[in-house]
Amino acid sequence: MKQLIIILFALLYSFPLSLWAQEPDWVKSHPVSAEEYVGVGMAALSDPDYVKTATQNALADMATQIALKVENNSFLQTVDVDGHSRQLFEDKIQTSLAAWLEGQQLKDSYRSERNYYVLYTLSKKSYQANVEERRRQVASTGYHYLLEGAQAESIMDLTRAVELYAKGLQEVEPWLFLNLEVVEDGQRINVANELYTSLTKVFSGLALTTNVQQVEGEPFKAVATPIAGCLSRGGVVVPGVKLAARFVKGSGELTPPIVTDHNGTSEFYISNITSKEAVQEVRIAIDDSFLASLPKAYVQMVQQQSWPSAKVTVTLKAQPVLAYLYVKDDNDLEGIERNLRSLLTNNYFSLTEDPDAALCFIELSSSIEMGSVVPGTTTDLNSCLCSLELKFYNNKSEQLLLNYSLNRIKVLTPVNKSAEQSLAMCVREVMKRVNRELPAQLKKMNF
Repeated sequence: MKQLIIILFALLYSFPLSLWAQEPDWVKSHPVSAEEYVGVGMAALSDPDYVKTATQNALADMATQIALKVENNSFLQTVDVDGHSRQLFEDKIQTSLAAWLEGQQLKDSYRSERNYYVLYTLSKKSYQANVEERRRQVASTGYHYLLEGAQAESIMDLTRAVELYAKGLQEVEPWLFLNLEVVEDGQRINVANELYTSLTKVFSGLALTTNVQQVEGEPFKAVATPIAGCLSRGGVVVPGVKLAARFVKGSGELTPPIVTDHNGTSEFYISNITSKEAVQEVRIAIDDSFLASLPKAYVQMVQQQSWPSAKVTVTLKAQPVLAYLYVKDDNDLEGIERNLRSLLTNNYFSLTEDPDAALCFIELSSSIEMGSVVPGTTTDLNSCLCSLELKFYNNKSEQLLLNYSLNRIKVLTPVNKSAEQSLAMCVREVMKRVNRELPAQLKKMNF
């Protein structure tokens, strides 16, 4: 009998306590009170710190109830146009509330087979008394930054204004569940609203113009013409804002970001063009490096504004094609090579003595045939039949690009002229034709 009693006690002791304790109503249904905020928290017994976790969840539950009363708060209505910012501030409100709550009391706890529950309460009257002093301090601090930011903005120190508005918003951000109003000259001012609105509108209404729309340059060289960007708002220049210029098409080296002077102007120089694109583009805009000190979410707020920018087109001067002129052995029109070199250089090519470096390979050949003697009024004339052929090849693909030829042009020279003088006359007459015809054909070639 004694052994049986011992066994029964052992079996009863092995059952969970939850089977003996009745589950409280507050676990089944969340309590509601007109005088208190009630928070219920739960944590799994498998959590090594389940008591702390349950307590944190209960405080967060109370914070959510307080935050729900802020749902119609005018500040959240202000940021409602921006879902991201609204979510940011709602999260901050609940986090700050849970961390700041004071005076809460543990009213009950319960442990089931798997979970642990706690019930906390906080007197609404006590909460209001504790929160009022903090509300006044936070509103006053935020208002101070609002005034300083407005002062900076009034003198067009816009980047400083951004820093001040952002600092003020950071100060009030953890306390957005409070009514952060101040009364100034009989007017009620919602500090959080004004800080947010001011921060998101600092760069509104700005215009950026340039002194030139287009500049001309050459690859791997500087551009002498400066590019100046002028920042203004409503026709009034804005000094003290750092502008930056960069290539958005093509590439090159530019003056680093520079603050606008008293005329609202920043002047930039292209010190080197590193791209061979025929048309490139430089864009001037407000330098956003000052935003690096702001929280990421604030950066997004500021950049949602329509920042002004201006573009300047950079066109490259047409660069002559590198060419090699090869003169065949059967070139009878001696001296024509010099004339052709001058023509080719002036119109299209840059001649080189290195055939491997050239993009264009030009082959020259010419001939002279002596025809019959033509009687003249004062002296007889020799009839010279002159021919010339110029072939233009793509030196890489060996494709024939142009075959220009003159066939048996008749040139009359006095019989009493020397061979050198007659040859010079032939060259002169041939070049007259070449100068008229060849340049137009050269411009049609594509490499």
